[in-house]
Parts: sequence; structure tokens; C-alpha cells
Amino acid sequence: MTQPRITVLLCTYNDEQTVTYALGSALAQTAPPSRYRVMVVDDGSTDATPRVLESFRGRIELVRLPANRGLAAACNEGLRRIRTPSFVRLDGDDRLEADMISSLLECQEATGADVVVTDRLEQRPTGRIQVRRLTEPPKVEDLIAAGTLLPTDLVRRLGGYRDLFWEELDLYMRLFANDRCKVAHVPRPLYVYRVQRPDQMTADEEAVRAGWEQLRAMWPADALAGLR
Repeated sequence: MTQPRITVLLCTYNDEQTVTYALGSALAQTAPPSRYRVMVVDDGSTDATPRVLESFRGRIELVRLPANRGLAAACNEGLRRIRTPSFVRLDGDDRLEADMISSLLECQEATGADVVVTDRLEQRPTGRIQVRRLTEPPKVEDLIAAGTLLPTDLVRRLGGYRDLFWEELDLYMRLFANDRCKVAHVPRPLYVYRVQRPDQMTADEEAVRAGWEQLRAMWPADALAGLR
């Protein structure tokens, strides 16, 4: 029997309006269902999200946390339970293109890469879609909210996600600092990042500033040089 190779990890909190959109894209992949699994961690949602998730019962692995613990904690709870060699994160208001999983797995099998990254689409509230292409080699900050296949065991050994404003950037920096971590790039936009508000791409300046201070307290200046 073919063993699943990748888990789509969706961590959600009060996403009743969009989680069906996200989960539907994960379950409608062209990859055979035997090749991947879908895990949802509901981080103590207080809206109708739990009821929405019930409609997917039997098609997903559902983990419910009794109270909101924050994104990093929810991701780490999912990471602890993942039983596949690789995983990819999906936010509760984004979606995957239909051939994303098959493309990630094909690239990984062809290259032997530990991490496989893809370009992304940004869908604005107006409906306009913009393509975001990665550079070669990819810039670590451009991998946030993009389709990225990650090695489960290595992420665990690195300590998983830390409770930071830039928790994803911090993880990718730790991964890329590992010389043995091989990265491959699928030059196609396969992850759709849905911008909910016109100002969403420029988050609250105070929160961003505090996020960078967190990173500066944990990383040497040369590691952060050149990051936006």
C-alpha cells in the first residue's frame, strides 16, 4: 500500500467565512488521496468554525484545542502529530492550486530536496490577482505565506515554531542556516494568498517593528542583513 508522503497542515482560528474555501482546495488535489493527508488544528475557535469543520469529518484529521493558544502553539501541536515525512502549511483563508501537492512531490522525488518552494498568487479584495515570483536562489522572506514543502523531522529537531510575530520567517532562517538542507524551487504559482483588506500587505507598523525587535534579540545582525 502506498504510504502518504505529505500532510497539509491547516491551523485555524475563527475562520468560519473562509475555511471551507481553504479546505476544499486541499481536498481537491490532483494527487491521489493515498499520497497525502489533511490535518486541521482548530485553535479554540469561538465562532462557527467548529461546525464548519464537522462537515469535513471523515476526510480530515481534526485536532481541537480547548482554548486559543496562538498560531505557533497550534502549528506545533499539529507538527507533533504529523506522521508523514513532509508537510506544507495552509492558512484558513488561502488555498492551494489543484496540482500543488503533486508538483511538490514530483520535484522532491526528482531532486532529493528537503525543502521545496513555489511561487504564489496574491488575490486582492477587488479580485485582481498578482503573481509573486521567487528569485533564484529564493529569498527567505519571500517564502512567507507561500507553498513550501518542509521536512517534518528536521523542523521538529530545530524546535518547531517559536512564538514570534515572524514565526515562519524565523523557522525558514533556521532551516536555511543548515548547510545540509537542500532547497528546490518549482517556478510556478501554486499557493493562493488571499488578501482580505487593502492594508493587509502592510501590517500594523508597531507590530512589525516589535516583530523585528524580537528577531534582533534572537539572531546576529549579519543573519538579518538584507531582509526587508
